[in-house]
Amino acid sequence: MTALDDTTALAPPPLRRNRDFLLLWSGNWLQFFGSRMSNACYPLLALQISGGSAQAVGLASAAAVLPQAVVQVPAGVLVDRWDRLAVMRWCASGRVLVLGAVGATLALGVLGMELLLGLIAVEVSLAIIASLAERAAVRTVVPGEQLPAALSQNEARGRIAGLLGGPAGTVLYTWTRWSPFLAATLGAMIAAVNLRSIRSDLSTQTPRQRRPIHRDLADALHWLRGQRALRAMLAVVTAATALLQVVLQGLVVILVKEQSLPEATLGLVLGISGCGGLLGALTARWFMARLPLSVLLIGGLGVWAALMNAMAWATGPIQLGILFALMNIIGAVFGVATGVYQVAITPQHLQGRGAALSGLVVSLGATGGAFAAGKLLETYHGLLSLLVASGLMAVIAAVAALIPAVRKARIPDATARFGGSPHP
Repeated sequence: MTALDDTTALAPPPLRRNRDFLLLWSGNWLQFFGSRMSNACYPLLALQISGGSAQAVGLASAAAVLPQAVVQVPAGVLVDRWDRLAVMRWCASGRVLVLGAVGATLALGVLGMELLLGLIAVEVSLAIIASLAERAAVRTVVPGEQLPAALSQNEARGRIAGLLGGPAGTVLYTWTRWSPFLAATLGAMIAAVNLRSIRSDLSTQTPRQRRPIHRDLADALHWLRGQRALRAMLAVVTAATALLQVVLQGLVVILVKEQSLPEATLGLVLGISGCGGLLGALTARWFMARLPLSVLLIGGLGVWAALMNAMAWATGPIQLGILFALMNIIGAVFGVATGVYQVAITPQHLQGRGAALSGLVVSLGATGGAFAAGKLLETYHGLLSLLVASGLMAVIAAVAALIPAVRKARIPDATARFGGSPHP
């Protein structure tokens, strides 16, 4: 056998032939799809139950982001300890019960706002834990040199789920209120079965290696304190995420309440915007190869500000959908670029905690933004609220450009960094 033959024999199979990655990818795609369906319907459901209150839409949105502030950190610590495959299986089973409860209580006419908010919080909590477990597991089932491609495919998976799930959920909702939650329940059931076919060992530590939770968390905090660029970017992204809540809630309020359009119109807007997100995910590696992370971040925030201003003056759902699609292109590129950056600089044994701490910081912005957006839309309605958010987004872009750590941020060479074994 020649040296070339040896190299070929040792080369890892492409992702399309990596059985465990495909099972992981497809199983979680079904859950993403169900989440997109249910998340698209929660604001509509809150608007219906409350009798048309924009503040209720804000409460439903807050219930969907609040668990990220509460659950992220303990979930990250435990994901770095537990068998990540078992975690994903239990989360899928739990989502079957929660989504089934939403559909059943809605069909029986006994679903109130308090119960709805509680069920939203539980479902989102399970999704957060499963997402952290999967993100850490990818590093085990995928060779290091294929990591950027795997994360790009994961981002594209989420965008495809958003492209199809949002419109599908709203269409089912207009047909029968409980049907999107039944469909999401079936998806979670299939995902739970699918995950049981994965063969890779995704356990992390033996019991004798485990330490008190606060010590594990202290290690992650100590590591994060040493990442100046990551800390600066987290602050910028957190503020921008808070302002995006105005756009997300504003679409519901503007289309359904202020313009009195059918609820299915929201599905049309989400479908158009989902095409933008998918395009962004598929082209993210192209942008990353040509533009530094700092340009993607600062320039993207500036474009977001301009697009949010344009949305305030949009006259119909098609225009809103196109503008939101352009925002989603930028958001998808952010998702891939920041995901690769985060995984590339984080040690394997800190993957769960590192992602959890970063997610916690961003979720605090989303939680505060969800509450504030509901109040803002209730007081000033859609147009003025979007104009205020647009101006603040422009300020964030300017501030980001003044931070040296953000201007100098670059994505590490993932191939060189992860060229070895996926295990620590």
